[in-house]
Amino acid sequence: MIDDVRKAWLRGAYLDRITEVAQHYAADHSHFVDSEWEAFIGDEFEYLTELSADDHSYLRDQAGLEAFRRIVSALSATREEAFGKLIVDNADVIQSDARFALDLGWISLLQHAADRVRTYPEAWGARIVGAKEKFGCCVLHVACDYSARGCRSEVERLREEVRLRSLATCEVCGASGRLRLSGYAKTVCDQHAPVMGEFREDDGLWADPWTWNEDGDYIRDLLEKGRALISEYPAESADSVRPRPKEHVTDPLRATAIGKRIDDDTWSREGREQELLVEFGWHLQDAVNGAAVKVEYLDGYVHDEVAGWREFAVQPLTPADEEFLQGYLRAFIEEEYERIKNNR
Repeated sequence: MIDDVRKAWLRGAYLDRITEVAQHYAADHSHFVDSEWEAFIGDEFEYLTELSADDHSYLRDQAGLEAFRRIVSALSATREEAFGKLIVDNADVIQSDARFALDLGWISLLQHAADRVRTYPEAWGARIVGAKEKFGCCVLHVACDYSARGCRSEVERLREEVRLRSLATCEVCGASGRLRLSGYAKTVCDQHAPVMGEFREDDGLWADPWTWNEDGDYIRDLLEKGRALISEYPAESADSVRPRPKEHVTDPLRATAIGKRIDDDTWSREGREQELLVEFGWHLQDAVNGAAVKVEYLDGYVHDEVAGWREFAVQPLTPADEEFLQGYLRAFIEEEYERIKNNR
């Protein structure tokens, strides 16, 4: 083992060689793959006979980190350019400050969504405000007037269509792919599967991550029953957030066990808490379904999820609003963890 002083000296003395090796790898690779890197780096630096084996190992690690940094930086620039063009080309239906936290293979799904939103009635005020990768699938965010007749059913149908199509599309290149599981979930093709490293034992057993929480039937329910009937509700008000029906079991949110629980909680509360659950019911359901972190990391997950909802809020979220949403979401996730544990 070498100490920190030795590491600092090695990095300073051989930085030019670290950088050269990293540049060569990054120039020929669009993603950093551990197995490809190991084959590439081999016994690099062993020609430096004045150094020990530990020194050589440290230099290889530093070159790997530098190569990874360069690849990530290049990917970030490429994504920024591509999504920027998507926004400009579809400025009539995609918000100018829309945020897309996903890879370029799904950009065709976003274009499809933009083309579909373009056909919606102007009265709906529908605009795409972002999308993100979650648990291996694409979660689309659309701002619209849910109080408009037929709006909610169609927009949620589009969101689910995009999500399902993403589960058959490689997020990296756009070719046909499937959901794969390693240390995380990602939908990729055979060519880009190595990006994920070593796979879990249950890789290939799941086609849809939503079914991990035993809610797989909700897709059929949403598309076949809830969607059609919800559009029959007349507009109740001109408010920016439309309350969901209290008794109607075909409300799309109620088609899952998690959504039903959120909806029941909504109508058991009053005032601002009820308003927040009405407004963020779908976000809460997505966040509960997507929770796959250890308990010790749960606070960070919950904080980041709620912080990401600020841009979708009808009115600015106060610290008290965020505190309530964080507490509600964390408690719900903990209960789901316990339920899953007890059902094993």
